Amino acid sequence: MGAIKANLERVTRDVNDLAKIITPHEIGFTRISFSKEDRRARKHVARLMEEEANLTISIDDAGNLIGRRQGKRKAPSIVIGSHIDTVRGGGRFDGTAGVVAGLEIARLFKEKHIETIHPIEVVIFLAEEPSPFGISTIGSRGMAGKLSEDLLGSLKDDEGRNLGKAIEMMGGNPAKIIEAKRSSNDIRVFLELHIEQGPILFSKKIPMGVVTGICGIHRGKVEVMGKCDHSGTTPMEVRNDALTAASEVILALEKICRQLDEVVGTIGRIEIFPNSSNVVPGNVTLIMEVRSLVDSMAMEAVSLFRKALKKIEEERGTIIQFESEISSNPVVFNSKMVKLIVGACKRCHISYQEMSSGAGHDASHMASMAPTGMIFIPSKDGKSHCPEEWSKFEHICLGAEVLAETILMIDREETV
Repeated sequence: MGAIKANLERVTRDVNDLAKIITPHEIGFTRISFSKEDRRARKHVARLMEEEANLTISIDDAGNLIGRRQGKRKAPSIVIGSHIDTVRGGGRFDGTAGVVAGLEIARLFKEKHIETIHPIEVVIFLAEEPSPFGISTIGSRGMAGKLSEDLLGSLKDDEGRNLGKAIEMMGGNPAKIIEAKRSSNDIRVFLELHIEQGPILFSKKIPMGVVTGICGIHRGKVEVMGKCDHSGTTPMEVRNDALTAASEVILALEKICRQLDEVVGTIGRIEIFPNSSNVVPGNVTLIMEVRSLVDSMAMEAVSLFRKALKKIEEERGTIIQFESEISSNPVVFNSKMVKLIVGACKRCHISYQEMSSGAGHDASHMASMAPTGMIFIPSKDGKSHCPEEWSKFEHICLGAEVLAETILMIDREETV
């Protein structure tokens, strides 16, 4: 194994302590971004950063919490981090594992008196999960310069509070949001540890995934318009049932994505009108998404889906409208960063698999400004975003050791 050994007892304590800072009476481990529990958890980690790792704490204008360890020279920082907000009813490891790993690396460097040429920054990104404002990865967007003043003013939660005000409540400064933007001039590299959120590593009993890139997402809204009728008095042959047509839409997307390589597709949200047991549904709205690391494959899936919608519309006599809602391009990580992490795994004698990520992460935005690397640790049974989400604390320690080795390699390298 590598020369640097993470403290299993301390890592276990950190994850379990954060798992206690959750919203009462909610299912699972709920800590929604911008909530009072989110603020409490950030203060808790900030205290650990100061007291146990001697990091200097700051909050940037986008609301990201940063613990900084000074380097021997004035140089761009090596940044490591993740998030601690959760989805509603989520688990205790998503995001948190990466933050705890970053904190543990800073503690180990302090305890072993390891001095680095570059400053080290441990970041808790604000609101990585879908937020009350309708967007995710808010903090990393801000750090990448992708949050405009117009966006801060226009996006509002259910209470009517705009995003800018919420960032201010978390310690940021929306009036200076442009100053949160960073670049390769002050970030040498970014590294993130995360749970896989899928079954591959767990099923193969491989402790480490070296991430090569993050899939792009194409999302859209499908509206199926039929006709409302009484469910008891309307003969089957004259019905114009929007829900049965929508069922064909769902199956069509599944069939398309099963036939194509390196593509997954999901319809995860359905709204039915009038949603009554004795009324033939007259209108159904579906939210679809297609994900792939190969953008041309994702676009082919969307194109085939549009053709399928037209065919269903003609055969069913319903009206089907499709509107693209959101699109993000795939992110392919810096090949040298991938090789460096693979080298660190080998030096630590840890088996690994190169793989892509089907889920979005803060690393996707960080990759736009600096060379970025990411590792996965196994998720038991592939479960995530649920109370049953589980990863071994030993794997978090192994991940911290691999990233520590990677950091020391990068610190000595002239170029990445």
